[in-house]
Amino acid sequence: MKIFPKVILIAFLWLTVVNAGTLGVIDAELRLQMAHAWWTGKEEVQLAPDAKPRIRGDIRFGVVGADNRRYIAYDPGQAMLMLPGDWLGAQLHQWFPSLDETKLREFAVSFLIFVPLNTAIVASCYWLLTLFGFSEQIAGLSSIAWLLGTTMLHYAQVHQQNNQLLFFVGLGYAAALAYILRKHPYFALFSGFAMSAALLVRITSLIHIGSVILFFLGCLLYQTRNIRQIIKSLSWWVLGFIPLVLVGRILDYIRYGSFWTTARYVEKSQLGTDPMWSGMPLLHPDYPLINQPHVGILGPIISPAKSLFIYDPFLLPGLILVVVLWRTIPAYMRWFVITLMLDLSLHLVAYGRYFFWHGDTAWGARYHVTSIELLLIPIVGLIIQKLLSVKGWRKRVLQAVIAFAITVQLASVTMPMDLEIFQIQMGMPGSRLNFRLGQRLINISCLVNQEWSTFCTKNYPNKQERLKRWNTLAFWPQNLNRQLKISGYNFAYGWLFWLVWLVVLLIAVVMTLKFAAPIF
Repeated sequence: MKIFPKVILIAFLWLTVVNAGTLGVIDAELRLQMAHAWWTGKEEVQLAPDAKPRIRGDIRFGVVGADNRRYIAYDPGQAMLMLPGDWLGAQLHQWFPSLDETKLREFAVSFLIFVPLNTAIVASCYWLLTLFGFSEQIAGLSSIAWLLGTTMLHYAQVHQQNNQLLFFVGLGYAAALAYILRKHPYFALFSGFAMSAALLVRITSLIHIGSVILFFLGCLLYQTRNIRQIIKSLSWWVLGFIPLVLVGRILDYIRYGSFWTTARYVEKSQLGTDPMWSGMPLLHPDYPLINQPHVGILGPIISPAKSLFIYDPFLLPGLILVVVLWRTIPAYMRWFVITLMLDLSLHLVAYGRYFFWHGDTAWGARYHVTSIELLLIPIVGLIIQKLLSVKGWRKRVLQAVIAFAITVQLASVTMPMDLEIFQIQMGMPGSRLNFRLGQRLINISCLVNQEWSTFCTKNYPNKQERLKRWNTLAFWPQNLNRQLKISGYNFAYGWLFWLVWLVVLLIAVVMTLKFAAPIF
């Protein structure tokens, strides 16, 4: 088997293993609710009659749209991606009517949409590495190390927008570079199209769009000073960018009555006028920009709960290696690193004052990790390339970096994301600096022996009922068996799900070790 198919198969196996069979967070559940409403004709906002908002602007209650219907004020991109899986899940429910329909739709979306999409992300990583000039072997080894050793793995289990954004922005960069190297106009068109898809997923992708255009323009200027050729190339890119931008504007017109508004703008404008919030405390006058800038700039850099250096351990040693090798790195790769560093800096500034800079309960600083994951693609390639060319202590150091990075990411997917939140109330004011990774490693150890540490969940007696759901493995057999039990199925063969899962895990481990043998 050639290297690329082997990489795709290994990635698919790992992504199947870590899949939880659920969406993982309420944000994704609300976007699934949006998708379901679109093809069924139901309203997006669906709440029990006695439901009450927790705070002014509670996203579950949506906003008032152009036709006085209530809409969930999220960008539509993720819901559009989930829609086919949602439809298939609803059809499956006709065969298994006793199962909870919503959970069955989540299961279908998790496996039929997100496993293939996340596998495609690994394929795009491989493509970008080969475009940078890495050999097929190094590109393959690096793609698997990148999958298992960056926060991409965590967001392949918890389906927030991150990996969809990573997919489209990564394709935007890769297709732009492919155009530079091969001069086929459809690559420029595809790059622009991918970036407009990223804009549908998250409006703040404007920063990523600017970074890709800057990368594209810098590469063009490096290659030629022919202004006509540069304008022609940029025109192809813009032509690819336009169609989905128009789709986004039409959707916002249908939902909110204006081509020029966005979901977030409508939400902010209605915080003081929507009768839904009457009698509730007013928000800060500058909401949502309520922090001092340094809070959201330093937080993703140095806080134990959110530091990019802790939750993506490749970053610090990788940047050191880039500095050491800078003069030997190809020009296009250097420009890629520079534009991604700028991209990260702009995200730090953009979210610096934002009340939600930390992404709340998310693993790591979720608004910034897309920049890091992209930056790490060539960096991991350099680490693998260097590892294969050195011996002695240098090789052992690089092996240790890879092993530690993979350990961190496997820890992030072994237990449910919310465990530490309910255990130590990390989401409460003043607790943002808790060392979440350390607590996760303790909790994994406590699965084996509850006496191992005073921080095991058994030592939180007043929270036992809430912790019971989360103090377990996070993989799909656990969640599937739980849903069968809740739905009233007396299924005596739940162990078969675990047997299938273990077989897939074993194949993934064996194939990975065999494929990665040159690293050891």
